Amino acid sequence: MKIEVAEHGRMSESGSSLLRLIQNQDMPLLDLFVRESVQNSLDAAASDVEYVNVDMVTGTFKPAALNRHLEKIEDRLNRRYPSVSQNFIAVRDSNTVGLTGPVRYKDVRNNSFGNLLKLVYEICKPQSTEGAGGSWGLGKTIYFRLGIGLVLYYSRIRQNGKYQSRLVACLVEDETKKEALIPHAGGVKRGIAWWGKRDGLVAGSTIPVDNEFEIVKILSIFGLSPYTQSETGTTIIIPYIDEKVLLNEVYAINEPAESKPYWVGGIADYLNIALQRWYSPRLNNISYPYGAYLSASVNGTKVKISGMLSLFRYVRELYILATTGTFESESLIESAGISWFVESIDLRGVLSSTSSGKFAYAKFNRRQLQMEPPSNERSPYQQILNIAVQMEGGNGPIVMYTRRPGMIVGYDYDGTWTHRMPKSAPDEFILGLFVANSQNTLKSIVDPKTGSLMSLEEYIRQGEKADHASWSDRNIAGNNFRIISNIQKHVISKIKKKYSEPVRETFERQNTGLAHALADMLLPQSDFGTDASVPPNPNNGGRGQRPIHARKSTFRIFGNPQYSNGSVEYEFEIVMKGKPCILSLQVLTDFKRYQADSWEKEDEIGKPFPLEFKELTITHIRKAAEKSCVGYDCNILITGSARGGNNKDVSVEFLKSSRFSTLGYAHFVPSESGCIITGNLVFSFSDPALKGMCELKETDK
Repeated sequence: MKIEVAEHGRMSESGSSLLRLIQNQDMPLLDLFVRESVQNSLDAAASDVEYVNVDMVTGTFKPAALNRHLEKIEDRLNRRYPSVSQNFIAVRDSNTVGLTGPVRYKDVRNNSFGNLLKLVYEICKPQSTEGAGGSWGLGKTIYFRLGIGLVLYYSRIRQNGKYQSRLVACLVEDETKKEALIPHAGGVKRGIAWWGKRDGLVAGSTIPVDNEFEIVKILSIFGLSPYTQSETGTTIIIPYIDEKVLLNEVYAINEPAESKPYWVGGIADYLNIALQRWYSPRLNNISYPYGAYLSASVNGTKVKISGMLSLFRYVRELYILATTGTFESESLIESAGISWFVESIDLRGVLSSTSSGKFAYAKFNRRQLQMEPPSNERSPYQQILNIAVQMEGGNGPIVMYTRRPGMIVGYDYDGTWTHRMPKSAPDEFILGLFVANSQNTLKSIVDPKTGSLMSLEEYIRQGEKADHASWSDRNIAGNNFRIISNIQKHVISKIKKKYSEPVRETFERQNTGLAHALADMLLPQSDFGTDASVPPNPNNGGRGQRPIHARKSTFRIFGNPQYSNGSVEYEFEIVMKGKPCILSLQVLTDFKRYQADSWEKEDEIGKPFPLEFKELTITHIRKAAEKSCVGYDCNILITGSARGGNNKDVSVEFLKSSRFSTLGYAHFVPSESGCIITGNLVFSFSDPALKGMCELKETDK
């Protein structure tokens, strides 16, 4: 193939600048590649097809066999890659229209460039079709970032009743580097070149190769087959990729090996999961409401519903519930009896009809997410982020959002879509999916491109960044309608209303999470309670007394808790039988109870214990041998700074955990005859979703 080196011109992009156009450093390149390439394929769906086929292909090729087709850089490539084989990645679609349109700029009419010129020869030329994915035309630059910047485009189209094949290569590189491949004859280097056949009409220019024999010869280098019969579509080939580099970007080498999910071990496995992660709503979804659904495969093996991770099957089913209100056959949500909800997100005064979209959500446990044996699937956070995430205070909800193309735009678990949402228990996860009402329109706002009222779909589309990873509001006709932020507020409100426990209005707002957790406080039955055989004594405010004939020391709390400044205060009573006792704060999980020291071990939770004593006040003491309630008032106050206090009948001291010095224990030493003490206990509770308890045990020390 003949080379055409792009000349530098006014306001033209250079190779180095093209490689930096998408400023997304948070998402792995492989994810960006899947999002962009599949969206391009779906946008190019033929008008009369039921589905679009997209096949992700990985493999090896012989460098010398490819290099001989690339004029003027063959020798440089052979020196750089002398090995027998190199890796490549490709995406092949069918049931699409292919790279249609003119091959020369002089044939462009009414500024309609066509798919070929926009994808291969232009930048910042987005899809103009209603409901298309891109609105910037920058996503295609991801192809140049996966390897050395070399990309081959092969397509078969049907034009004027005839089938035609086209193949062209493009190289985008950092022209400032010494190892740059593109030759130059002095002057300004641009770092962009194309390969094709010589254009006989424009000197020095190239157009795509259309000779079938030559195209088949180049495709065979990668073991790829040409389109045949009535097939049309596009295949994009990216040679010279470094699998290790791409996978290290997915899962860093300094992350724990034991927490490494299987799909980061190879590119094919990762592409399979990435397809599910971003396109589960449209994947094999025959009820997709806006045209062709997605049929995807990796190296020819179909991504089947039954083979998807359960998280992404649930996301797919939530989308179907939001768009159709019904289940399809073999629904996981239906078979598991999961309570699900679909609610309209209504905005008044902005849209032509009130509904901005549907919000489908549900709560799932570990078993339903198949996180237990034999499946042992990873947590939802790891499935969307690749690395294990330690959530403090319970699991925060995960909210996803999508519009007409059916791609998940983003997963939010700690941002504007989930701000101040209630956290669920450590073994539960709330999943929610917002599906925009793409057919709705904005009141009195005209789309200048169509002359009609602007659709909500177009408003959202234009507010996406070039990587399509988030939605944002913007000014239109001098007004900011805050549509996105209001949708987010309604979504948050739905989750809070459904999954938050009611809280008394007298409690401080900042303590509602604390009140929820401590309202569920569990205390061991052997250590608290009121014996019905003991009548209340008027001298003690009507409170029943702890039976003094118990064999062991006992502890109980009673009365209503008082909340302030992130802590809780209880009245308590301890009957001490003459032996020292340890009162320990504990956290209860589904698997075990943790004291401060066990919680903070490196092989357990490994973080500071979330419960901590702040104050303990003893207000009244009486002898355990006395049957009456007459005792004496005292004022022993123990705090974090003054950790001990004593009198003739009892001494008390707070004890620290061994690792993080958390005040998780109170040590009581009574007189030999024992005593009954009452007072107030104040402690903090930093993780509101965890369940706490107190336990009193006798000790020899």
